[in-house]
Amino acid sequence: MEQRYASAERSALVSLLGLLGLTVAKGAAGWLTGSKALLADACHSAADCAGSLTSFMGIRNSKQSEAKKQTESAIAIVLSAFLLVAGIEIGVSSVRSMAAGADQPPEWGSVIVIVAGIGAREALARYKRSKDIQLGIRAERSGESRSDIFASITALVGTTGAIAGDLLDIPILYVMDPAAGIVIAAFVLRMGYQLITTVLQSTGRSALNEIDAQTLLESMQRIDGVVAVEELRAREQGHYLVLDVVIRVNPRISVTEGQEIALRVKRHLTKRFLHICDACVQVQPYDPGFPYKSNHHEEELPSFIQ
Repeated sequence: MEQRYASAERSALVSLLGLLGLTVAKGAAGWLTGSKALLADACHSAADCAGSLTSFMGIRNSKQSEAKKQTESAIAIVLSAFLLVAGIEIGVSSVRSMAAGADQPPEWGSVIVIVAGIGAREALARYKRSKDIQLGIRAERSGESRSDIFASITALVGTTGAIAGDLLDIPILYVMDPAAGIVIAAFVLRMGYQLITTVLQSTGRSALNEIDAQTLLESMQRIDGVVAVEELRAREQGHYLVLDVVIRVNPRISVTEGQEIALRVKRHLTKRFLHICDACVQVQPYDPGFPYKSNHHEEELPSFIQ
């Protein structure tokens, strides 16, 4: 389990550093080449980087106290707020550029940086996906990498169109660069909003879908000593899940036997399912009739759970 945590942490760190490098490179190139679209693309890469940062912090804090997890949520909310402000700012700046009439296109260097950025982002996505498959981690952030590449393609169309306007002596095409910046700014606002809602809704949210829950239930019910599974809840910790399970057992067994069954269930869940890092198993008697029949009766009625 420690090795899985270390591998997942390294994978998240590589993705985080790669996205951070892309953000800095795109931002610097956008400022030097005068491309609004590339600046907006850099802002979108920063949004993706923020998502990877919260994922990395979630893995590191998954074994920490509740206060650490609350700090992680607070940082994610602050980052999301910055993303919303940055998206609004780049959108307003692009609108002003279009309203004033774009008088020159960006430099060719912006196109080269965008193309290189698309290749680097795709390489990061493939690396992260391969590591997730090796570790048995659910692919839950693939939509973000696709969104980042779509934003880069939009920036590529905008900058290429503006440069083509210069080559063809069609100045009206210069507005394609800030127009692409407006579209990408909308992507950034959407990502910032999604990040905030994800953090706010993560507390107490069930991390299991119907198929996963049914698979876990059927697996636990096959374990010797488990009469029924009364309750099954899941919490996300980084890329992994922590389960809270209540099982029903034969009311005539001893407390020690009940604890052994609970330990058996926990071992089964953590070894059989790679994305489950821990399980808290509570044991309750199956017979709903309380108090139970006295052992002093001369005849003991048979039970199907014996």
